[in-house]
Amino acid sequence: MTNPGQPGDNSPYNQPYNPAQGPYQQAPKKKRKLWPWVAIGVPILLIGACTAVIAGSVGGDEETSVTKASGTAAEQSSAADDSGPDFPGKLDSDTAAAGGDTITRDDLAYTVMPLAATSSDFGDHLCSNVTIKNVGSKQNDFNGYIDWSLQDASGTIRSATFAPEKQLLNSGEIAPGGQTTGDVCFEAGAGPGTYVVLFEDTFSLSSDRLAWVNTL
Repeated sequence: MTNPGQPGDNSPYNQPYNPAQGPYQQAPKKKRKLWPWVAIGVPILLIGACTAVIAGSVGGDEETSVTKASGTAAEQSSAADDSGPDFPGKLDSDTAAAGGDTITRDDLAYTVMPLAATSSDFGDHLCSNVTIKNVGSKQNDFNGYIDWSLQDASGTIRSATFAPEKQLLNSGEIAPGGQTTGDVCFEAGAGPGTYVVLFEDTFSLSSDRLAWVNTL
């Protein structure tokens, strides 16, 4: 057994005395590992960015307005009247107008003409001619298919469909001051009654719908 202080003893007791360090040498400090903080910090940053985007989507909607086909603004005397004409299944958050009127929201003005019946070898359809104008100062996108649906006289809501005899509304972006025009079509399958063309932005967190009411 080697006694403390004997030659060959590597214990702290046998180390040379250094006045700056005191009688014994201190153990070197361990470096902290960075990867746990990176692993924790990156998800937090991503969550923060997503939260900012969601907040912008929820709080960025501008006021919705309705312009009649005659070019005059619809009267808005109260919050209840702002939502426009009534129709079966109308939701509290819906903004409705008559076919042919223009509804403006988020710097896009949607003019949806009254429904018209059309027939071809592919079946019978109901189509509305739609014009979308960018009335804002920034480029804005639009979708000519998945954002549109039709509530028929029976209360069934149908998705937009392909009608080869029509120039269908495409999807893309509209520059400030620009506009695009095309048809949105639906399968015809119900009798006379109230038909409602519905628009709902698929990529928005808002559930507010725009609606154009037709009587066929």
